[in-house]
Amino acid sequence: MGGIMSVSRFNIDEFVRFARRVNSDTADVEVKTASMALPKDIVETLSAFANCSGGTVVCGLSEKEGFVPVEGFDAKRISEALSQACADKMEPPVRANIQIEEFESSLLVVAHIPETEPFRKPCYIKARGPYDGSFIRTGEGDRKLSRYEVDRLMEERQQPRYDAQVVEGADVSELDSELVDGFLRRERAASPRVFAGLSDEDALLTMGVTARASDGETRPTLAGLMALGRHPQKHFPRANVTFAVFPGNSKEELAQDGARFLDSRTIIGPIPVMVSETLSSVRRNMRVVSYVEGGSRRDVAEYPEVAIREAVANALMHRDYSQEGVASQVQVNMFDDRIEVVSPGGLYGTVTVDNMGEYGSSSSRNQFLSRILESTPYPEGYPERGYVVENKGTGFAQIQAALKDRGMSPAEPVDSISLFVLTMRKKADAGAAPSSLKHREDVAEGESDPILDYIRANGSAASSEISEMLGVSRATANRRIKKLVELGALISNGGQSRSIRYLLPR
Repeated sequence: MGGIMSVSRFNIDEFVRFARRVNSDTADVEVKTASMALPKDIVETLSAFANCSGGTVVCGLSEKEGFVPVEGFDAKRISEALSQACADKMEPPVRANIQIEEFESSLLVVAHIPETEPFRKPCYIKARGPYDGSFIRTGEGDRKLSRYEVDRLMEERQQPRYDAQVVEGADVSELDSELVDGFLRRERAASPRVFAGLSDEDALLTMGVTARASDGETRPTLAGLMALGRHPQKHFPRANVTFAVFPGNSKEELAQDGARFLDSRTIIGPIPVMVSETLSSVRRNMRVVSYVEGGSRRDVAEYPEVAIREAVANALMHRDYSQEGVASQVQVNMFDDRIEVVSPGGLYGTVTVDNMGEYGSSSSRNQFLSRILESTPYPEGYPERGYVVENKGTGFAQIQAALKDRGMSPAEPVDSISLFVLTMRKKADAGAAPSSLKHREDVAEGESDPILDYIRANGSAASSEISEMLGVSRATANRRIKKLVELGALISNGGQSRSIRYLLPR
């Protein structure tokens, strides 16, 4: 497939000139010869366009012959057949705008396929059913949706309640008493009339933290365990955060010592703990620029912490907790040039990439969990204060405002049925402080460097030794080593992978 042309400004002459130049149709325009009859696979294209953001079907052109009109093409008959296919073969019916247009002294059929309303998706081939007849448009053409993707689309038809389900086999004793006390204290203070006279047990039932199980016992819900449980991964092993620092700008690059990761860990616990522990991991691997303002030193990290916190908290709150989705984790990936937060399950409800952060654009896949997290405190022992989320639909706006305040480019959201990815890119000059300032990792003239001092005393050192000696992450140690190598202050022994050691030049 070639580039993309907007359906809203589709022009057959412009499209054909473009298609002839690239020798291909495009992601949102499908060309069909349809010389004798409507091709059987056209229903797959109708489904694919309807399940995405719409598209255009052009019948009567030969892609094989260079996008020229097909001889003997019966535009009226094909137009009627296409209209019948849209109305009778698709569920829900596709309300296509079908026109017959003249092009190079011939007639073509041009059909504009609108996107199906979210609450009516998936649009599928009626004879094949939703799980075999639902398609989506990709750069390679029409792709059949997986069962998981079909289920996610069907969630839009009614409010999901995965977070409200009782966790069979769980016990209320698995809830963290510190978090529960803070949660109830906040709720009772905010809504005294609602909770007046309610015992703690009844209050937790009212808020969906617990529910009556089939055996009559009171047990935690998924929302209750994820927000307030001590170890929710006992029941949902993959409902965690995986954190990884990659040595370059892609997952394929390796560090100088052959390591695939400069830092990596699996973060478990309730959501407030996972947010705090993820922030701790990010801090450990971020550069910090130190400079003097008005006689006092100010430290500024590469990324604003509020943006990272909001991104991770929102990923854990809005992720897919269905039976299939809970088997996937939230990922936080740090690269040299960016941080990516990857969440299972795409955007839900009325929220789209285009209206994220706008006033009134807020939908919650996990209503109970979202409500509980409003009053879930961060536990003692972590620097974070307050409550995990505001749940006012302002999280994305806060992220963008924090990045803008640092002079960074806006966060980049990418949405699909099965994943949501938010990318925050490092400021281009993040590693270099202004000339009047001093970077914490720079070696000032006349000062000794601890890495050089260590190697001078020991003869050589591996990056792992330097990391341990400095008390910093492998990522930070490798950056400092790389800088010293570039300055000619260090050389390597030419070893491979973990056998690399660094020495002073002779």
